[in-house]
Order: sequence, then C-alpha cells, then structure tokens
Amino acid sequence: MLGLVLLLAASAAFAAATVDAKTGKILNTVHELLQENKLAEAKAVLDGINVEKLKPYPRAIVYQTLGFLSANEGRYEEAADQLQKAIDIGELLPQQQLNARFSLAQIYMVLDRWKDAVTELEAWFAATEKPNAVSYYTLGMAYYQSDQREKALDPARTAVEMTDDPKENWLQLLLALLMEDKQYDKSVPLLLQLVEKFPKKAYWTQLAAVYMELDKSEESLAVQQLAYAQGLLTTDRELTRLAQLYMFHGQPWRAAQVVRQGLDSGVMPADGDGWRLLGNSLLAAREYDAAIDPLRKAAALADDGETWLRVAQVFLQREDWESARGALDEAFRKGGLRDEGHALLLSGITAYQQKRLREARTAFVRASNHDRTKEMAERWLTFVEKEEQRVQAEAEAEAAAAAQTG
Repeated sequence: MLGLVLLLAASAAFAAATVDAKTGKILNTVHELLQENKLAEAKAVLDGINVEKLKPYPRAIVYQTLGFLSANEGRYEEAADQLQKAIDIGELLPQQQLNARFSLAQIYMVLDRWKDAVTELEAWFAATEKPNAVSYYTLGMAYYQSDQREKALDPARTAVEMTDDPKENWLQLLLALLMEDKQYDKSVPLLLQLVEKFPKKAYWTQLAAVYMELDKSEESLAVQQLAYAQGLLTTDRELTRLAQLYMFHGQPWRAAQVVRQGLDSGVMPADGDGWRLLGNSLLAAREYDAAIDPLRKAAALADDGETWLRVAQVFLQREDWESARGALDEAFRKGGLRDEGHALLLSGITAYQQKRLREARTAFVRASNHDRTKEMAERWLTFVEKEEQRVQAEAEAEAAAAAQTG
C-alpha cells in the first residue's frame, strides 16, 4: 500500500506544477499528507476541491487519488466510479493510466464484477510491456471467476512459472484449472509443492486421490501413510480408504491396526461395517482367534446372515464344529444369503464331522440342487453313504456278537 501512496503523492506533486497557484497549493498539501501516510487528512482536503472546475489532467489525478482513498476505506462502488472517471478523462500519463486500470480491475474483483475486471485487465495487458507474475495471476483469476476457464489456464500457469516461490493461492488456481480439465499428471507437481510448503490435510488427500486416478495406488498408499502419521486422516471414510488400500497391497495387519485405532477412538462408528472390516483384516493376516470377536459383533448388527457365514468358516478352519454349527444356525435364521448352496454345503460338512449323518445327508441333498455346489455336494453324499454303511455294518456286527453271547 505504501508504494501506491507514494506513487499518488508523486502524481499530486506533478499535477500541482501544471495548474494555477491556488489549486497547486491544495495539491501540494495533498502530496505532503500522502507522503506522511495521512490518508484521511488527504481525503478531507480533496473533498474541499470543486473537481469539475479543474483542468483535465489535475481533475484526473484528483479522481484517481480519491478512488484509491475510497477503496482504502472499503467504499468500493464509489472507488470504481472515481477511477473510471479518471480513466475516461484520457489525460493521465501512460503509467498513471495503467495504474488506474489495474486498480479499477482489482476493485471490480472485490465487487464480484468479474467481466468488468476482465475488460480492464485485457486493456492493461495490451498496453503493458512486461507484466509481472501478480498481474498474470490476477488475469487468470478474473477469467476463472467470469466462467472463461479456457482462457484462465495460460495466465495462471505463467504466474506460477515466473517465480521460484509461487504463493499458495496461485498454486490453488492453477491446480483447480488442471483438475477441472482432468490433467491429473500435471496436477501432481503442484500438489507436491503444496504439501511441502503448505502441508494441509486437503492437499494430502487430494494428492492421494490424484495418484489413484492415475492408477498409481502404491504412491497413493504412501501419501495416505504420511498423512495418517501426521494425524491428518480424521474421518471414518479416510481411515476406511486407507485400510482397504493396505488390504489391496497385501498388508492386512496394518489395515487391522488402522481400523482398531479408528474404532477405539470413536472416529469409526462401532457398526457392522467397522467390525466387519476389522475382522476381515485379521482373517487376511491369519489372526483367526482375534478375528472371531469383531466378526461376531458385525454379524449381530448385520441385516442378513452373510457375516455369520463368515464366522462359521473361521470355526470350520479351527475344527470347532459345535461353534460352526451355532454360527450356521444364525446365518440361516437371518437369511438373505447370496450363495445358499455354499451355506448348505458348510452345514453338511459340520454335521458330518459331528457324526450327525442324517442331518448331513439332508444338507448335502439340498446343496446339490444349486449349480455352484452340486458337484461338491454329490461327492460329500458319497462319503455320507459310505459312513452310513460302515456304521450300519458295525451295528449289525455288534448285534450278531451280542446274539452269540446271549
């Protein structure tokens, strides 16, 4: 702001030398007040001038100065009107005219008059030999906000490329344009700059998402790991996504740790989905005993019997036939099984192992009516028949032996 104050002070001093003695004295006073950064006092002096009686050049200078002072006080509509008058007079020196246009464009942006801002900026660029990075960013933002996105990309990129230390909002603008255009590969370097210089959660999660869009799930996992280590993943969805990615990359134990921490902290709700993810992670990590409790909790909260079927499979693997039977009973009671044939097959196997051959036969016969389990069920029926024959033969032998001894 000080730079613009000094520039206006110089303009006032120059204008004072081109007018009558009385007006020149007033403008010299304004010049001195501006140099001392006494803006309110300078405005009070200018308000006492009959601007319309001034010659064109000093009149333009007064309007320009008033425009700046009005903007400094937050009276932007008034500031825009005053600067527009200064420009329309057409007597400002080339650099003064450019300064007035750029200031007017910035005021239009504050007022959300984006198309007017674009008009002034385009005129400014047409007359400027070496625009700086700030001006390119300003033009890019004006295009972006006026729904001229196709024009915004080049100035936004130029602003970032013109400096070794681009501002955060410059990177944000360019990133938004690239993302909207689905140029994900070009978005990565920007996001890497943002997470390095401004390590906010939004940039970490966005970088992880971009890597996924680029089918770079390992890089996405690495980014999410870093974000998690910094305590930036704080929602159920974020922790679930990280756990699922761990599972995808064959790290189920780490997935289980993430879910357990999420459940313990309350970030992940203790609902069926959370317990199921924990149980499945532990199963994948071959922590069968530890998986049973969360899977049972998930099964109790589920609307169907699918999770109870999963519990039964764990018990079958441990050869805990009685517990497997209980879990299967719950699965059938809740119903809604996607593959009833498979559930019947497991029920038959459980009954067979417990020597409940009639129950096993019934289950295998029902399983044989399903295409996916027909072949396997028929094989088990053969085992059941052989076992029945063996049991019958043993019974007959025992009966014969008893008859002889009797």
